[in-house]
Amino acid sequence: MKRKYTLLSGLIMALLFYGCGADYYFKKADNDYEYMRYSESIDNYEKGLEKRRDSYAVENLANAFFFSNQLKKAKPLYEEVIQNNQASAQANFNYGRLLMYEGHYKEAITYFEFFLKDHPGDVVAEMLIASCLSINQRFRDTSLYVMTGIPSADFTGAFSPIAYQNGVVFAAESEVFQGRKQSPWTGNSYLDLYYMEKDNDGNWLSPVLLEGDINGRFHEGPATFSEDGSTVYFTRSNYYKRKMNVNEAHENNLKIFKASLVEDKWTNLEELPFNSDDYSCGHPSITPDGKTMYFVSDMPGGYGGTDVYRTTLENGQWSSPENLGPVINTAGNELFPYIHSDGTLYFSSNAHNSMGGLDVFLTYYYNNRWMKPENLNYPLNTTSDDFGYVLNTNNITGFVSSSRTDKDELYAFEKKPPVFNLYGMARKKGTDIPVEGVTVEITVGSSNDAVTMVSGKDGKFHYKLNPEEEYHLLCTKIGCFTRTDKISTIGLKYSENFYADFEVEEIILDKPIVLENIYYDFDKWAIRPDAAAELDKLVKLLKDNPTLYIEMGSHTDARGTDNYNLVLSDKRAKAAVDYLVSRGIDPKRLTWKGYGETVPVNECVNKVTCDEDKHQQNRRTEFKVTKK
Repeated sequence: MKRKYTLLSGLIMALLFYGCGADYYFKKADNDYEYMRYSESIDNYEKGLEKRRDSYAVENLANAFFFSNQLKKAKPLYEEVIQNNQASAQANFNYGRLLMYEGHYKEAITYFEFFLKDHPGDVVAEMLIASCLSINQRFRDTSLYVMTGIPSADFTGAFSPIAYQNGVVFAAESEVFQGRKQSPWTGNSYLDLYYMEKDNDGNWLSPVLLEGDINGRFHEGPATFSEDGSTVYFTRSNYYKRKMNVNEAHENNLKIFKASLVEDKWTNLEELPFNSDDYSCGHPSITPDGKTMYFVSDMPGGYGGTDVYRTTLENGQWSSPENLGPVINTAGNELFPYIHSDGTLYFSSNAHNSMGGLDVFLTYYYNNRWMKPENLNYPLNTTSDDFGYVLNTNNITGFVSSSRTDKDELYAFEKKPPVFNLYGMARKKGTDIPVEGVTVEITVGSSNDAVTMVSGKDGKFHYKLNPEEEYHLLCTKIGCFTRTDKISTIGLKYSENFYADFEVEEIILDKPIVLENIYYDFDKWAIRPDAAAELDKLVKLLKDNPTLYIEMGSHTDARGTDNYNLVLSDKRAKAAVDYLVSRGIDPKRLTWKGYGETVPVNECVNKVTCDEDKHQQNRRTEFKVTKK
């Protein structure tokens, strides 16, 4: 009996211990999660979930993986709580972002819509839905950038490269060996600033830490340098000596520091005056004259998340930061600003029309306002995070960082000029029959140089166009109407194909040619706007063929008296001629005649009942060539 009691009590104690063990790990994990120590919370959530499957713990574990950029591990956990109908609105939102990362845009919309049911009007969710619907725009010119990876095998993450001296400076983290200090967010080392340059063969050499006091015990992040390279502004954790400084909410915020280069070492560290223990400031970018700095902050009074701010150096003091406003800043996160020497501002955002993660955008200040940000598109941007963009002084090459692989890595890019092609086709009017022997003369607007080509048996021709140029096309064939066209690549940033479709029509004297869609109000002869648009096509034809003389003819249906219809049609034909003259056609080339109901094109004459469509066929305006 005593032995049975002992075994039973032991089993009860084991079960109690098992249950309490899950709560123990969840409590530790929750505490780490609350203070964004995701690396530590992940370990404890996983241990707790081995003992008991709890939906809130599953979701928090998914979030911890998501926020520490371990997306492949986050996805099945989100799917678990979603399939069990236990997912929060935020879990649906994060899962939608994951689907965008993977390129599943249609499916992602569903989960953003779930989120909007609990958060109606949420700006970021609505922006991301709009991004999903317009995703094809991001792939409009996939040849615009050539991307080349920069080796970073020594690091678990490297980002924000910026040109300095003969190479680049960037922020990076690495794996932590036993006994080393590690970041509780990622479990890797804290960030440090490194310098790397190429050898004589163009190969990147091993990175080295910046020397001096610039790299300390905790995070040092993105940096920006003065024009002469003697001053650096950089992001740093808020700490003093060996201890993190935290505010009342137990938050350690980022600050911007300044350092000077003295005998090849960075020293004289100085905190900028607009920093605070209660919010973060970071990611500085300085203008070439050193008088204006752009940076990001989550200080009170912004639009949500982190916003881009600007401060100016006045009498040796940095001014109170100015928020750049709602055109640039959203309820999402705007990060990593970079101000180019031409005044263009580049930054990354996970809102606007992002492809899913952070995308690089550009904007510029014009007429006292910031222009709507423009997405730099694929392949510079991807469904992953793309950020830390800088453009070299040649305006062609630069650097960017991206998580398009399984970690943040550095990339060099080269901007390629857009490619423009003209594809032409000469075909018999009203058919798809190709016409051989059509001469196409292409004149370059800036130089008046002309190139002549002739359509082959397939009626086709091709010509490569230059950027920022205007072209005039002249299409001719003996005995046929001449056609002209105009094409411009001025202001176009992306590669594009142009198509010239020339309809070839033989000129036959006194053959009536019907002008489609020329309508008049009942009992009126004034030229309506819709008729004017059609007559403008005739104006162009007459200007393209300046030796032709034509007669304008107007016809009515059989309803009404014969004399009335003759008078009305004559007025309509005369009105058409007057319009052509008003558009610059020599009146000596023009005659007109009203035919009334005397030349029907069908059986609808007097005393014959017809439907309205057949009457309309007879109410027509024509022209015919009378002399050439």
